[in-house]
Amino acid sequence: MASMQSSFIVLVLVLPLYFCILLAPLCSSTPATALDALLQVKSSLTDPQGVLSGWSPEADVCSWHGITCLPGGATVTGLNLSGYGLSGVIPPAIGGLISVEFIDLSSNSLTGPIPPELGTLENLKTLLLFSNSLAGAIPPELGLLKNLRVLRIGDNKLHGEIPPQLGNCTELETLGLAYCQLNGTIPSELGNLRRLQELALNDNILTGSVPEQLAGCAGLRVLSVANNKLQGNIPSFIGSLSDLQSLNLANNQFSGAVPPEIGNLSSLTYLNLLGNSLTGAIPDELNRLSQLQVLDMSQNNLSGEITISASQLKSLKFLVLSDNLLEGAIPEELCTEDSILENLFLAGNNLGGRIDALLNCASLQSVDVSNNSFTGAIPPGIDRLSGIVNLVLHNNSLTGVLPPQIGNLSNLEILSLYHNGLTGAIPPEIGRLQRLKLLFLYENQMSGAIPDELTNCTSLEEVDFFGNHFTGSIPERIGSLKNLVVLQLRQNDLSGPIPASLGDCRRLQALALADNRLSGALPETFGQLAELNVITLYNNSLEGPLPESLFQLKNLTVINFSHNRFAGSVVPLLGSSSLSVLALTDNRFSGVIPAAVARSRDMVRLQLGGNRLAGAIPAELGNLTRLRILDLSSNNLSGDIPVELSNCVALTHLNLDGNSLTGGVPSWLGGLRSLGELDLSSNALAGGIPAELGNCSGLLKLSLSDNHLSGGIPPEIGRLTSLNVLNLDKNSLAGAIPAALQRCNKLYELRLSENSLEGPIPPELGQLSELQVILDLSRNRLSGEIPASLGNLVKLERLNLSSNRLDGQIPSSLLQLTSLHRLNLSDNLLSGAVPAALSSFPAASFLGNELCGAPLAPCRPSSSRRLPGTEVAGIVAGIAVVSAVVCVALMYTMLRVWSNWRAVSVSSSDGEETAEAVARGRGGKWGARDGKYWKVGSPASSTEEKHSSASESSVLHGKSAEAGAAKS
Repeated sequence: MASMQSSFIVLVLVLPLYFCILLAPLCSSTPATALDALLQVKSSLTDPQGVLSGWSPEADVCSWHGITCLPGGATVTGLNLSGYGLSGVIPPAIGGLISVEFIDLSSNSLTGPIPPELGTLENLKTLLLFSNSLAGAIPPELGLLKNLRVLRIGDNKLHGEIPPQLGNCTELETLGLAYCQLNGTIPSELGNLRRLQELALNDNILTGSVPEQLAGCAGLRVLSVANNKLQGNIPSFIGSLSDLQSLNLANNQFSGAVPPEIGNLSSLTYLNLLGNSLTGAIPDELNRLSQLQVLDMSQNNLSGEITISASQLKSLKFLVLSDNLLEGAIPEELCTEDSILENLFLAGNNLGGRIDALLNCASLQSVDVSNNSFTGAIPPGIDRLSGIVNLVLHNNSLTGVLPPQIGNLSNLEILSLYHNGLTGAIPPEIGRLQRLKLLFLYENQMSGAIPDELTNCTSLEEVDFFGNHFTGSIPERIGSLKNLVVLQLRQNDLSGPIPASLGDCRRLQALALADNRLSGALPETFGQLAELNVITLYNNSLEGPLPESLFQLKNLTVINFSHNRFAGSVVPLLGSSSLSVLALTDNRFSGVIPAAVARSRDMVRLQLGGNRLAGAIPAELGNLTRLRILDLSSNNLSGDIPVELSNCVALTHLNLDGNSLTGGVPSWLGGLRSLGELDLSSNALAGGIPAELGNCSGLLKLSLSDNHLSGGIPPEIGRLTSLNVLNLDKNSLAGAIPAALQRCNKLYELRLSENSLEGPIPPELGQLSELQVILDLSRNRLSGEIPASLGNLVKLERLNLSSNRLDGQIPSSLLQLTSLHRLNLSDNLLSGAVPAALSSFPAASFLGNELCGAPLAPCRPSSSRRLPGTEVAGIVAGIAVVSAVVCVALMYTMLRVWSNWRAVSVSSSDGEETAEAVARGRGGKWGARDGKYWKVGSPASSTEEKHSSASESSVLHGKSAEAGAAKS
């Protein structure tokens, strides 16, 4: 017995030592007392509010702030430091609170991992660490907490998978892991949590399907897995969770039909299936959910008709079926007199018919049936919806007038009717809507004057009447709308001056009065609109100098006064240094461009074209490094293009045409790699075209026409493979057209006329298959034939090759240009017949050549074709060779004749007879007549021979006598 006792004593002493060796890290890091553990927790935290200042060893730990102890003892059972802005990490020492049952460190700024030492707190029932910045994985050691009932550690930066060990916490009632970055699948082990009532896994990156094992959580009341990447069908076992009150499966990738078993969830009050890929019809079984208050099935691919009946779903307040493929009409049985439906959202379907059935839903507060195909008029009984707050009917095909009964909807705050076919005037009764905040009537066919009564709607914040046919003037009392933030009246037929009272709308941020017929000057009161961000007045007839008070508008970001008659200085518009758009095109502004424009460093569009501005381009514009569009065209600007503009590397459009700029085309333009349009035409620029322009690979339009440029067209232009328009006409460019232009295969307009270009037209131009608007090479010195390859330009509408030195015939390949409606080949060296298919063009298209045939004079049958230069040269050479051979033969023959004649005349006794015989004997080949030689055998030779023998004898005799005299 003593032996057994001693063995037991040894075991008692050694066993703890053994376990301490095995758990050495834990033994060494765990303080001996809760006091030490809490002090280590304090030392790991930053306490901005000083709530831990009383945590001192001298004080009773149970008196410390946030500490709970058992009554009458020093055993720490609770730690609550929620919402004190604490930062730092949770130390491993927290595992020393071995008696603690409740820990709440939520809603702070804690970082670092969740310490696995929490898994040693076997008495822990509640662990709340949500809404911090904790990172790392969820420690699987938490699965050791057998008594844990509430675990909420969501809204952190936790990642990794959900540890299946959590399925061992069989007492768990609430598991909140939402709003983290957890991935992987939902562990099937969670199905072991038989007591689980709330499971929140939403807003993570979970994948896979909902495991069937969750059917074991029969007591679930809340299941939320929204905003993940879960797939597959919605499992039918969900219909067996009879206690379920809230089911949120929104924004996943669930597919297939909505399981009708959901209709068995008699306690369900909230059902959210939005944002999936569900198909098929809405199950009729959903009408059995008598407790349902919210039903959202929007943003799916549900089809068929609406089968939901608020007369059966007597608790339903929210019905959201937007953005599906539903069709048919709004069912008459949707609502009955006793239904309490308050919010109905059916937008973005294929619903049609009239909207009269809505009037049965008398409790409605918000209706959105926009983006459908509803027809008919807005029913006059619309005022039966007496409690309506938001009435959204836009993007349908509603017609008719806005009924005056609309003025009876005294609770109305939003009325959105845009993009329908409404006609008629705005009823003056609308002035009774004292709570109206948003009034959207844009893109209808409404007309008439804007009623003065509208100014009684003093709660109005946004008014948008864009794109109607409203006439008359802007109501004089518009300034009564003190809460107005947006006023959009663009694209109507409004006339008259802008009311001065508009300056009383001090909260106005956006004012759009463009595309009307407004006239007069801007009111001085505009200077009071201190919150104004955007003002667009373009396309009106406003005039006069700008009021100086505009300089007080420091918050302006967008100004567009283009296409008016404003004059004077632009300085009043430069009070703001936050401008992103300043568009003043086509006015009468004068003076210099103020350097103050460059104070708005965020400027992206500066458009001052079509004014009377003079002087140099300010170098300060180079500070606008975000500038994308710079248009200074059609002014009186002079001087060089400032090199500082090379800093504007974001430029996509640079338009300086129509000025008097001098100097050269800057080579630094090649550094503006984002440039899409470069127009320097109609200036006085000189020098060559810089090869660096070939670096602007995104250039769509290059126009340097009407300058004094010289030199050749650099072949680097061929690198502009995105180019649509190339216009270099009216310069002094020389040399050949570079064949490299063939690489600009997106060109649809090519103009090189009125230069001194020479050489042949490159056949490679025939590869520019997108040329459509024009190919103009006129008034140059081009020579050679028209390349047959030009017939490949089948989209070409205008071809002008006039006033060059082109020769040869018109190639038959031009007959392929079936889109051609203007052709000019005049004033060249072309010859031959005009192809019949081109005869429909006027004669002026071919004048100044040696052409014939319709529409010119008919070709002569015997007329020889004018040969090309190479053929002419060959023929001339052949004639010269043949002539030389003939001459040599003739001289040889004459020498022989003369030799024979001498011999005969010397040997003849009387000379005369012999000479006559010689003449007759030789006359068969040659005969002398009037000192000319001609070929015997012609029709006249025999006759003349008979009648001229005497004369021939006398001639020969005379020559003999002369020969004799010569000898003597």
